[in-house]
Formats: sequence, C-alpha cells, structure tokens
Amino acid sequence: MLSRKRCPHTGVVNLFLTAEPHLAIGSVLKSEGSSGYQWLYYTDPCAATGTAPDLKTAERRVAELCRSAEDASMGHAA
Repeated sequence: MLSRKRCPHTGVVNLFLTAEPHLAIGSVLKSEGSSGYQWLYYTDPCAATGTAPDLKTAERRVAELCRSAEDASMGHAA
C-alpha cells in the first residue's frame, strides 16, 4: 500500500511504501506552463516517467508501476 505526503513548500507529492515510510518510490509534480502533472517512478525494474492530465491519474500510474515492480520481483524470486 502507498502513502502520500505533499511538500508544503514545493507542492510536490511524494509516494512511499507503507513498509518504508522515509524513502520515496515516486513523485508527482505540477508541470510548469501546462495544465498537467508529471509523475516519476524511481524503483527498478519499472523506473519510468510520464505525464497525466490530473493528479489522481498521475498517482494511479505510479501505483500501477509499483504493483508491476512487485510482480516482477516475485517472479524472479520463484
């Protein structure tokens, strides 16, 4: 499960695994000069970046990649 924290100074939303609440696995920020949001997912093997039209869609994309990374790591462990 993911938790989120918004920086009050920058507005960046950082996403964390419940098991590791001090190490962000992804971030979402408002795209400058655009009405959209940029999302970043930091964890291998699914590290990626992209854009989304709204904050919820951007957070959903990071959550999907997190699930994909968990599935991939379970596949390697078997």
